Amino acid sequence: MILSGQFKAVEGWFVIERQTLDMRILSGDHVPADALKAVLTGDVPPDDDLFDLYAERLLMHALDTRDAEAANIVARLMDERPNLDERLSSLLNDTLHIQPDAAYAFIRVRLNDNPDTRWLNRLKMAALYSLRVAINDGDSDTIINWLTLVAREPAHYDLGDVLHYGILAAQPRARQDGELGRQLIVLSIKRDPASLPKLLADEELMKALPDNFGRVMRDHTGDPLQLLQMRGAEVFLVAMARAAMARAGAVFTPAVVSQVWELYSGGTSNGGTLPTDYQAESIIQEWMQHGVQYLSREALERLLALVIAHKRDDLALQLIHQANESKTLLPSLARALENSQRATHDILDLVSRITTAGDMTPQQAIATYITMLGDLEWRKEALPLAQQLARSLQQHPNISVSDEVLWHMLALASETRDELTARAASRRLVSELETVEDDGLLVEDLRRLCAQVSWSDTVRQSLTNWWRGFTRGLALTRMQRLDKALEGRRGLDDERGVMQTLVAVRRMLGSHSLAEFAEQVNAAYTVLEALAEAFDGWSKRAVGFDSAVVRAELDDRSDELSPQQRQVLANNLKELAQLVGSMGDSRTRGALMRRSDDLDRDLMSGEQAPHSAVDTMKWLAGYWGGMQAAEPDANS
Repeated sequence: MILSGQFKAVEGWFVIERQTLDMRILSGDHVPADALKAVLTGDVPPDDDLFDLYAERLLMHALDTRDAEAANIVARLMDERPNLDERLSSLLNDTLHIQPDAAYAFIRVRLNDNPDTRWLNRLKMAALYSLRVAINDGDSDTIINWLTLVAREPAHYDLGDVLHYGILAAQPRARQDGELGRQLIVLSIKRDPASLPKLLADEELMKALPDNFGRVMRDHTGDPLQLLQMRGAEVFLVAMARAAMARAGAVFTPAVVSQVWELYSGGTSNGGTLPTDYQAESIIQEWMQHGVQYLSREALERLLALVIAHKRDDLALQLIHQANESKTLLPSLARALENSQRATHDILDLVSRITTAGDMTPQQAIATYITMLGDLEWRKEALPLAQQLARSLQQHPNISVSDEVLWHMLALASETRDELTARAASRRLVSELETVEDDGLLVEDLRRLCAQVSWSDTVRQSLTNWWRGFTRGLALTRMQRLDKALEGRRGLDDERGVMQTLVAVRRMLGSHSLAEFAEQVNAAYTVLEALAEAFDGWSKRAVGFDSAVVRAELDDRSDELSPQQRQVLANNLKELAQLVGSMGDSRTRGALMRRSDDLDRDLMSGEQAPHSAVDTMKWLAGYWGGMQAAEPDANS
């Protein structure tokens, strides 16, 4: 009984309290917000008309104080009660004209839960009214704050048109307020690219832009890298795209070129939000087509190096083709290729493609290889480049290179045992040797050359063959000087043998033709044969020599020769006898295990080299008699 009485007492108190609140609502007196919330969310709501008054009073509180809890309660009730929604919507619309920012804050709280079209449309209207008030009556900070707020709303709120309107509506004020203009352009670039062309085309607004931002964006001067650091990649790209369109080369330092390329190659600089004309790719394409006309040499070199290092050979070909007439970039190509750290076959392929396209002559390609080889200090790792240089020199014999390059090629070939490079270098070097008139210098260079190719029998033999051909064109006097200069030079035994043999042959023939030489040989043979038949047979018979008879025979014919002729004949016979004897003593004799007829056969077939005049006669007999196989051409 006691508990029942207490409950009735409490219930009575609530009834009295509720009645008091209802009377205050009806009379328009102030009611605390907590009481309003308690009634609207309680288990015993008031009647419909009174309920709407409570809701209206809580809405006014939410609008005045930005009370998020109150806003949530009212918005939920509006969703649940269509009649209440209609009544309070009228109040919200009235608020738009007085306090649009309050209406915006109220609606924005509702959209945090479950956005729908009805509330999104209300948000758009609140945003429009708020922006209109800010632009017409607020300062620059207020305008930018509202535009920024709208811009940062979630994309599904679909406030893009509102932002676009707000930016363009604020444009006239920005013509007198450069800071506002700067912020409008930055906001446009990042959130509303559609408004950007109108802002950038506004000359008064552009003239008002402040400080470095204005210099870079408007005048294409200033410090673009500072702009990048302070305002971000999108703003930087727009400024650089405008400079590229204006072909203002001064602003594009190598560092700026590197930053544009980094944004281009990264592909994530703007998420695709910027218009195509302001994206990094458009700047790069502008450079590829017209950059040579206005970019500095340093900027072009940096661009070429970046393109090659990132394996964009398509762009490299485009850029070099653009620079073809001025030849601006070719001197820098070798360094760019070297610094790219790309595989050698990639480098060679790119140079080949440039040459094939007609943007590099074979001479320039060769110069590129030489520059790269020099920068690489002709190390073993550079062999593929040296091989390509060797092939190019073989394909273009009229293109000259320095002796220093050829010696470097030869040294690298010797270190790596590469016959291709060795052959190409040695052929060029021997051509240079043929022009050397100083015998000592010629022999020294020949010694150096032979030493460098001693590892290759093929290349070494080619040198000997060249030496044979070269020396055959020399005068006998120079041959004799060279023979003396070759004396004692290590590694040149074959070359001295060539020289000595050539001198011997020239002495043998003298100034006579082969026909005359043959007649002389026949005459000498006739005389020697007559003497041999007349007197060599004595050793086989016991016959004496009667000098009186010989004198008598010769005296009877003394009138056939004059005294002078008889003296010449006497001297010739004496020297001939001595020569025959000496020749016989110097001939190669058969050893115990080798008969003389075997030795003679070897000499005549060319299998045995002659070591005396008699040996040489046998060797020549075999040569002219067709007994010897063909040997390499002395002129090869």
